[in-house]
Amino acid sequence: MIYIARLVSVIFHPAILILLLPFLVIYSLTESSTYAVKWQIFSSFFVFLAGLLVYIGERIGIFSDADVTKRKERGKFYAIISSVLVLYISIVIILKGILFAPVIIAFGVLFGVLLFSLLNHVFKISIHSGVACAFTISVGLLYGKSAFFATIWIVPLLIWSRLALRKHTLLEAISGGLLGGTIAAATYSIGKNFI
Repeated sequence: MIYIARLVSVIFHPAILILLLPFLVIYSLTESSTYAVKWQIFSSFFVFLAGLLVYIGERIGIFSDADVTKRKERGKFYAIISSVLVLYISIVIILKGILFAPVIIAFGVLFGVLLFSLLNHVFKISIHSGVACAFTISVGLLYGKSAFFATIWIVPLLIWSRLALRKHTLLEAISGGLLGGTIAAATYSIGKNFI
């Protein structure tokens, strides 16, 4: 059972779900798979950069594990993610302007990271379930009800895995999911008015 829970946590890791979003967003707006792949590759560099920085942090003892399980270590994690997001936003604004979809999404993610960071002072909210809910809600908003129902199973499965691995309590997992989903819906609503 623990092996399956670990496998679920790896397959639906926040970095993997975030890697898929640039393609899904750009394709939904342009219906050009070539253009969507270009932005997917560009955005992937920054996801890999964030992952590399966390990996280095783990290797040198800043983080105890790749999931940044300890709440006291998460402030540094959120600082790293925020720095990479600001770099991404800055470069994309220079290339495409402030009203380009990936910029609006990155601002939404940055806002989410800041909220998660603030809540981290109270308790350890689940990033895994937050990103999973944000992903499924984004898929639903971009591609409709059928796509939402085709992906929603990821959320309870991932919450189960985080509980089975004893990485989070049920309250931490549900709170993360609610916050992630709310941020995704708000970002979509705001972005829809500008794009």
